[in-house]
Amino acid sequence: MSEAGTQAGKMRRRASQLNFTRILTDYGLVLVLLVMVAVFSALKPETYFTTDNFISVAESQAITGLMALAIICVLVVGEFDLSFTAIFGLAQVLVIGLITRDDVSWVIAVLAVVGIGLIVGLINALLTARLQVNSFIGTLGVATVIGGISVGYTDGQVVTGVLPQAFTDLARNELFGIALPVFYVLAAAVVLYLVLGYSASGRHMVATGGNPAAARLAGIKTGRSIMLAFLIAGVLSALAAVISGSQLGSGQPLLANSYLLPAYAAVFLGATAITPGRFNVWGTVIGVYLLGLGTSGLQQVGLEPWIQDAFNGLMLLAAVTISGFFTRRVPRAARSEVAETADAR
Repeated sequence: MSEAGTQAGKMRRRASQLNFTRILTDYGLVLVLLVMVAVFSALKPETYFTTDNFISVAESQAITGLMALAIICVLVVGEFDLSFTAIFGLAQVLVIGLITRDDVSWVIAVLAVVGIGLIVGLINALLTARLQVNSFIGTLGVATVIGGISVGYTDGQVVTGVLPQAFTDLARNELFGIALPVFYVLAAAVVLYLVLGYSASGRHMVATGGNPAAARLAGIKTGRSIMLAFLIAGVLSALAAVISGSQLGSGQPLLANSYLLPAYAAVFLGATAITPGRFNVWGTVIGVYLLGLGTSGLQQVGLEPWIQDAFNGLMLLAAVTISGFFTRRVPRAARSEVAETADAR
């Protein structure tokens, strides 16, 4: 075989390896999900691999899904939001309290708490974009303030009362045998996907998070992108609280913090799939349901409920580590292919 033929063979093998590595990097999280489902299905075929179980997991993870989607845009612009669970907590107890204690129309109550989410998002944006406060510290401070307001409003007690059926129907009605919150997650995911992928505002947010200095030189108003990201987080967190209140029929002041780790775990897991290294909508949705299906399987095989937090943390660490390994491999393989092509020429 001639030297040219040998080089061509090497290049084809290298291209095949590169394509396999890219596929594994892009869809490794999906593979993990499928393997996990197969394992738990083998262990508990009578309860795990059933339509009822999958629907139950989808419904139970709907609020986590909305909370995870709430923070994607903030992470995309390169910032952090630790106040989104506090917004959720205040909005959840307040929407129930306004309806049951103050006899406010449920529509007005919903609009009021969404407005509060918008205002808190605006405060976060002003602290970060205008006053140059580190978003981690700024949103932590805002979360502490809101948490105090929530405790003051409820005295640390569950808020209960008679709720109108129209309000509870928001979460308890079904479509095709599946509770409506699952469809709310899908609707929010589609909207965010279109915003981030196909709108000028979304592209500006991506550019802001990728390289703020270069974005500013390109004429992008990075402060405006950061503001929009925090506003989206505030509104989605409040809407998630409304759906949660409709589901539970009560306002629970201690519920909010339970979503912090799962939401961030899902988003960072999502950044290891579809478009590795970037926070993305569909990867996040996969991450949410991977965590839900994993927790369901662990509970069905007899492990204690506290294992959920440990599982969430371990999955996050494992996924980020594995994704980082393959993400590093792809550029190296690509550089090697380019070098070999140049040598061949």
